[in-house]
Amino acid sequence: MAVAAFAMACADPAGLDRTLMPGSPTLDVTVNPPTVNTLQPGDISAPGRVRVCKQTPAGDPALAWTFTIQVTSQIGATPPAAVTWDGSITGVAGQTVCETAYVSTKSGDGLDRVIITEQALPANWSLLHIHIERFMHGAGPYVPPVGTPIDVGDLATRQATLYVNGDMLRDVTFGNDFSAPPPPICTYTKGWYQNNNGAPTVIAVDGRTKAEAQAIFAATPGQPGGVTWGVGALTDNKPNNLLNLYQQFLAALQNLGGDANEDNGPLAVDNAIDAVQAATGETGLHISLVAGTDVAGLTSVLSSFNEGLLPGFPHCPDGEGN
Repeated sequence: MAVAAFAMACADPAGLDRTLMPGSPTLDVTVNPPTVNTLQPGDISAPGRVRVCKQTPAGDPALAWTFTIQVTSQIGATPPAAVTWDGSITGVAGQTVCETAYVSTKSGDGLDRVIITEQALPANWSLLHIHIERFMHGAGPYVPPVGTPIDVGDLATRQATLYVNGDMLRDVTFGNDFSAPPPPICTYTKGWYQNNNGAPTVIAVDGRTKAEAQAIFAATPGQPGGVTWGVGALTDNKPNNLLNLYQQFLAALQNLGGDANEDNGPLAVDNAIDAVQAATGETGLHISLVAGTDVAGLTSVLSSFNEGLLPGFPHCPDGEGN
């Protein structure tokens, strides 16, 4: 078996009619097996050639894509030719860019099996289709030899498996689509939700009504305003730490839209939210806590998030008192 990880950039040749993918994330070919064309373009004269193509819709970012290729002798004793392709293609928005990845020298009924795999996709990219085109070298329509296995593609593994010899040609096109990441979530501290600017924006969360959540934000150890917490529940005998923890928890939920189960924040924050939700209880204006809870550690994670200190979740601008 020959294995190579491959760079290239030859434009799609004249004579190959390729229609760019639609902008919506739908497959334009059937997978397992993919749609196969049996075309005979007059400008193709490269016996045994296997080309890999990258198709990028207009408006999407240009990107260098990497592939691996594995070649084995499927039928026939002659070892497959050495793989020399370096395994990358720089995509061009609105175009299909191709490179020769392998050339089979098998003759007669001999076949090489060529497996081409698109490597891990960058963030915000998806694979929309794998399209395989089969050609015969020379005149006449494509007629596969008796017993020729079927060329197949698999979106889940981003892989195409081709069977080729010196009388055939193969083109396999990987079509991708870029979806812009959602705008970043900016965060406010618990102080924002306590002051005149932020208090009106508070929403009902964690089984507390809007008014109850506002009252908990406004509570301090010296002026609890009817809020009670942590009676006999804290092992460190500092129940005021529970009020701070729960306020940071409420602020994190406000910053993330109110759903503790959505997990749309950083992993550490989502885990901290789940932990606080599991460790605290009661309704109305009372807050209880399960003994042994890491109050300091959970408070640190949530306050860092609310203060905009975690990558990808900046502090919201223009936050007076936050």
